[in-house]
Amino acid sequence: MMRLALLLLAFLTFAPASLAQSDEEIKFNQKQAKELHGYAEDALKAGFPRIAKRVWLMLLSEYDPDFEKARKALGYERVGESWALNPTFVYPTEDNPDAKKASSLQKGWESLSKKVADAHRREAENYQKAGRTDMARKHFEKVIFFDAEDEDAQVFLNHKPVEGLTGTDLEQTLYERSKKIEKIVAEQARTDYQVEVLDESEKHPFLENAKVTYRSVRSEHFTVRGDFEVDLLVEAAKNMERAMRVMEVVAEGYTGFSPDPARWISDNSHFQDKDSYVQILKANADLMTAESLAFRIEHTRASALIQQGTALGIGAPLNEQGVYDSAVRSVAQSYSGLRTPALREGIGHTIVGMMFNNNRQFIVDRREQLRTTTGEEDIERFSPNMDTWKDLALEAAWKLSEGTPAANLPLITADKFPDDARIKSWSFVDYLVRRDPTLMHALDKLTDQRHPLKVESQFAEENDVTLAQLEKEWKDFWTEASPVLKAIKNNTPPLATVNKDVAKWLEAFNKERKERGVTEVTWSADYSGRCREHVQYLITNEEERGPDKLQGQNPELEGGSHLGHMFAQMALVSAPAPKKPKDLFNDWMHVPGYRDALINQSLRTIGLYYEDDVLVVDAIRGLGRAPEGKGGYAVYPSNTRDAIPTSIEISQLSSEVRRLFENAGHTDLEEVGYPISLHHFGNGGLPGNRDSYKCVIRVQGEEVEGLMHIADGGGNRRTSAPGMVVFYPLKPLRKGMEHEVVWTFEYERGTARTAIKFNT
Repeated sequence: MMRLALLLLAFLTFAPASLAQSDEEIKFNQKQAKELHGYAEDALKAGFPRIAKRVWLMLLSEYDPDFEKARKALGYERVGESWALNPTFVYPTEDNPDAKKASSLQKGWESLSKKVADAHRREAENYQKAGRTDMARKHFEKVIFFDAEDEDAQVFLNHKPVEGLTGTDLEQTLYERSKKIEKIVAEQARTDYQVEVLDESEKHPFLENAKVTYRSVRSEHFTVRGDFEVDLLVEAAKNMERAMRVMEVVAEGYTGFSPDPARWISDNSHFQDKDSYVQILKANADLMTAESLAFRIEHTRASALIQQGTALGIGAPLNEQGVYDSAVRSVAQSYSGLRTPALREGIGHTIVGMMFNNNRQFIVDRREQLRTTTGEEDIERFSPNMDTWKDLALEAAWKLSEGTPAANLPLITADKFPDDARIKSWSFVDYLVRRDPTLMHALDKLTDQRHPLKVESQFAEENDVTLAQLEKEWKDFWTEASPVLKAIKNNTPPLATVNKDVAKWLEAFNKERKERGVTEVTWSADYSGRCREHVQYLITNEEERGPDKLQGQNPELEGGSHLGHMFAQMALVSAPAPKKPKDLFNDWMHVPGYRDALINQSLRTIGLYYEDDVLVVDAIRGLGRAPEGKGGYAVYPSNTRDAIPTSIEISQLSSEVRRLFENAGHTDLEEVGYPISLHHFGNGGLPGNRDSYKCVIRVQGEEVEGLMHIADGGGNRRTSAPGMVVFYPLKPLRKGMEHEVVWTFEYERGTARTAIKFNT
């Protein structure tokens, strides 16, 4: 009987709203839908399509799934009794940096929220008087969504104090666990670990079989090998130790985990290109079936080799960040004890996202998919940036009935893993980690049920909560349905990112790009939230200046956080910013990482916020496909007639580059030659082997001595950018002379060569 009741509850949760509603409830919902639609139309007309889209999605999810105007606004067409998305429809994404319209829209939302909250309150009170506590709860939950301070709703929903707010017992658990995990992540980011560089005689039999060149390092619990720089392998081992401590906190007090590293594959290797990865697989083909070998070669960039107690993780990360991602992911997945592909991917994405705010490794290699992707929404799904993934999770939550049900997760196989399932696997596991991580294991063990309905039934029999209830909780979490859930996310509202100066700086940024033959970019209020937060941090902490401090945040200072620090590393920052934008952007062209954003043809959309002489730009999230005929890599300088500077003060570069010179024995330099850069742009890493990149500069036949910086995966945007390599001459270039530059690198199709000339 209990099983039947739980299954009925699951059915009602996912059934179309009209099947479970009275005529009065339908009329009420349709009225609210009209109110919300009017606001969404206003938002679209005001130039804020993303805000309009979310209101329409909420309208369709919560009030009227057949609201025709909302459906058509989002590109749906009626097909019989159902709605289908027109595959050719393109929804606008460009926001309007008009402060007056943003202010008007904000006031409109406040007014609408009060009106809708009042309507829900009246309904809730009527249902309460009639003894329909089920419906009263539903409406009081909506009151809280639109009016967080409503005391009647707080009382009915049994709210209790939670960090200056009010919330349910579940929300208190979510808040406390979220903050506990955030704290350990921030602490571990600042914690160092001892790592030993092993002698070259330290070998691994699987790598010896493949006859590849590699080095090895070892920390307390892990061995890391590969052909990347030794310093990078050392940092990867440190991140594995950090990830283990994060997982200890995640698992504390819960069962089902595998906390002993001795039982994991604790020996991992990372190689710069997929050719090496394939070479290792083929050399150890006897460890797998022919079908497994073929699948790994064709579709993957990471896997494991195991034979009688000897094991090795192997991978071909795209870049430095990919190495760190892979290292942390292996710890999270091993510690979790999860078995099924979707849930293993989910915990990997979750812990990597918490530590780096990026995801760069996947079960199935997605680079070929990315090459054939054209739609902007599709390109967003390939972004490694977790802020973008959070936006997608929000939209997926509003479109719950159209996405991947949680009951499907244990049934997904590695070779059939669509992107909506990837977003769901990550966002659902992320939620369960905060709520009760043993529920991940409860779901993970149901892989033998073979059908989602059987998964739901078995899960309900074995647990005190149904998947239907967890789906609702997941939706509430990502749509920030209460003040406590909003506080966990602590997101800057998009309309708060617009002020009178944004339009001016956007125009200047585009003017600079246009003068250099680069396409103009659009502006996103969503992308500007982190920009505003970093501006506020720098205004509050005026002492945080200089090339390194500007590119980070100290979590111990007011307004600082680990997440803010990760964002700031790759932001473009100026404090104080010159009054004339032209002067600032001219200066930015001399700093290689900032230069990258000004000449990047793949950059479509930016986040930007300016206040009190502090400017912050997000040029990471809005990368897409370059316009026809303007793709490929670029070099700078590039056959320019304008004379460029001969040098740059080393104090204007990052500590990463200063260490590069110090490690090479150049400890007393005050300036170096003007940085010469090659840019692949995007998030796809460097094509070919990192060691193959060469830059030769000659003046009157004499070669210029310098150092190469593989700047693809660093932590300071001044000197690092996705897909960038920089050559730094050791001495200032000779003034008034023509310089000949030849760039070469090896990639899968052969040798790329670019020769240019410039004058100083």
